[in-house]
Amino acid sequence: MKKEIVFVIAVGLFLFAYILDYFAGPINLSVKSPLIFLDIKYFNLYPMTFVAVAVKIIISLFLAFVAEIYAFQQLATGAKITPVLWTLAISYAGAGLIIPVIFYIFASITHLLIPQSKNATHLSEPQNNSSDSSSVLNP
Repeated sequence: MKKEIVFVIAVGLFLFAYILDYFAGPINLSVKSPLIFLDIKYFNLYPMTFVAVAVKIIISLFLAFVAEIYAFQQLATGAKITPVLWTLAISYAGAGLIIPVIFYIFASITHLLIPQSKNATHLSEPQNNSSDSSSVLNP
């Protein structure tokens, strides 16, 4: 794959994430982890935020894949576009991107790696007994 195509795809994915964040609008959330948006309750409230989190995961996986493939190509063909040390550093950075993505995906599936007390947010209903109705967006 040519470098220009990879660059255009990467920039397109970043623009797509930015556009999703723009249309989703700012929300006042205090979350400890992006995994909160995988819960069906919050997915129904904030679907665009869920899509933005998913797009950022896809961007990280794509960049990791491209870094690994580039390093394999450079080492296998003996090309001297970048020095071997830089090629290995790119490979390690690609592997470093994969580790947190796999951790968060596994944690969201099992809910065992991150205790529920750490997932506490300000999205629950207020505990005051006032008669005015407050929405989820304005805690």
